[in-house]
Amino acid sequence: MMIAMRNKENMCTSLKFDDRADTAITHMIFFIAAIIIALGVVTVLTVNVQSLTSSTSISSKIMAEQIRTDITVISDPEMIPYDNNTNHYTFYAKNTGKTELAPEYINVLLDGIFVPPNDVTLELTDQDVIWRPGDLLVINVSVTGPLNTGDHRIHVAAENGKSDTMSFKT
Repeated sequence: MMIAMRNKENMCTSLKFDDRADTAITHMIFFIAAIIIALGVVTVLTVNVQSLTSSTSISSKIMAEQIRTDITVISDPEMIPYDNNTNHYTFYAKNTGKTELAPEYINVLLDGIFVPPNDVTLELTDQDVIWRPGDLLVINVSVTGPLNTGDHRIHVAAENGKSDTMSFKT
């Protein structure tokens, strides 16, 4: 009977709660949680880095295009042609850069005021549809009447933001 009691005691002590196993399980749970959190952080950072890389690439392409683009208003600032019949001033601009431009995306400001596209007629002297480097662009700006006598400014801007401004007198 004594042997049976000892075996029972040994069994009970072996089934007792083990503090070392409890600590190991706790550490394993914290380790798995840390791995899951780290994976989440890596995923978020990867998306942000990819977005930043894409944005930088696009920005550098635009900057490179702006560097290669140049417009020069070559009209004589002392004598800007004005047609009394059609009420428009004629300006001349030259593509002095290295990129081709689409005339339909050229914007004109007269004395700091945007001239709507329906009041601007753009014609290439070679009758082409692309404003190539070295080509001349004729800009006819329709107005309600002659500008007041004095100093004025015309600002011609390309689609990528590159522009030129010329002061002139009427």
